[in-house]
Amino acid sequence: MLRQASRLIPFEQSVPLDVQITAELVWKSDGWLELSYGVLALATAGITPLVLPEGLMDGPQHGQCKDELWTTTCFEAFLGLPGQESYWEINLSPCGDWAVYRFTDYRSGQEAQPLRCDPHIQLQRRHHQLRLDARLPLAPWWSAGVCPELSLTAVIDKGAEGLSHWALRHGEQADFHDRNTFLKP
Repeated sequence: MLRQASRLIPFEQSVPLDVQITAELVWKSDGWLELSYGVLALATAGITPLVLPEGLMDGPQHGQCKDELWTTTCFEAFLGLPGQESYWEINLSPCGDWAVYRFTDYRSGQEAQPLRCDPHIQLQRRHHQLRLDARLPLAPWWSAGVCPELSLTAVIDKGAEGLSHWALRHGEQADFHDRNTFLKP
C-alpha cells in the first residue's frame, strides 16, 4: 500500500493565498486506487467564484466517461510505471464525469483506458469547501504489486480569471505530463 497526502501548489503566481488545495492518494496492491481532493477557499465569497457544474448535490455522483474534463475544474492523477515511459492520466470532475488515458511516452500514444467498472465518486460541498473522493479499479491494466510513480494535480476554473494549475511540484511550465515532476516510490 502507498499513501501520499500533500498540499498542492499553484503554478500561476496570481492565485490568492486564501485558496488551498490538498490531495491524497491511496494505492492498494489489490488493484484499487483511492483519490481525495479538498479545496478550501477562505475568502468571503468562499468557493462561489470557482466554475463548477450546475446542480451539484452532496453524495455520490453519477457521471460518465467524457473527454476534455481538464478545460474546467478537474482533479487529476498521473501514474507511471517505474523505469518505463508509459503512464496513465486520470481525470475526475466534481459532477462525477471521468476519464482515464494511457500514454506510451511523453504526450504521445494517447488512448482511452477502459475500466472494469465506473469510478465511485462522492462530493461534499460547503460554502468554503469542496471535497471529492473517488475509488477506481486499476486491475487488470495495472500490474499487481507494482507501486506507481505519481503526480497529483488539479485544474481550477476561476471564470473570467482563467484556469489555475495545481500540482505537488512544477517544472518550468505547468505541464502535468512531465515525468520529472512525478514522485518516485
